Amino acid sequence: MTLVVAVEGLPGCGKTTAIEHMIRDLSTEGLRVAAVDIDTAPHASGLRSFAHTLPLKHLERSVIFWAMRIMQYDAIQEMRDRMDVIFADRSWGSVLAFDGYGNGISLPALENIGGDLTQPDITLLFSAPLEIAAARKESRTMQDLAFARRVEQGYAALAAAHAWMLVDATRTPESVKEQCLALIHAALAKHELSL
Repeated sequence: MTLVVAVEGLPGCGKTTAIEHMIRDLSTEGLRVAAVDIDTAPHASGLRSFAHTLPLKHLERSVIFWAMRIMQYDAIQEMRDRMDVIFADRSWGSVLAFDGYGNGISLPALENIGGDLTQPDITLLFSAPLEIAAARKESRTMQDLAFARRVEQGYAALAAAHAWMLVDATRTPESVKEQCLALIHAALAKHELSL
């Protein structure tokens, strides 16, 4: 049975780097591992380029990213029978954080749109204060400080509501990776017991 691990967090919190390191280590253990993000979607670069021409609060921009996120889930579904662990570099949780909390789009409406998507088995929230994440990576979407604060608060609220696992992303990359791997190994062991 495949373990789907969603990794969420602000731009600059170290998600993608940690995923790359975890894939390397888990592959060394003999597991079949892959990562899927919205750039896995067909025509992703064109869709992303067009979306970035639109203002943050433009509904059409949000809908493009929702479509790409749904395509990400389709890619995960297609890979499930070939992989032991699939990392989702962000998931529908990011739609809720960025568009629900950040842009003020109705959370029930967003939950309804994403309701048929298969939920990750576990979600890791890379927790780092906005100031630290912003210092690590310049992000167009986080330049509006009020928007960025709402997204940060949204992630915290979602983590509490959905029992996401918090990862202290202020620590060294090696420590972050080790914390994540411990959580993943525990989840894999639990999966094995449920089979």
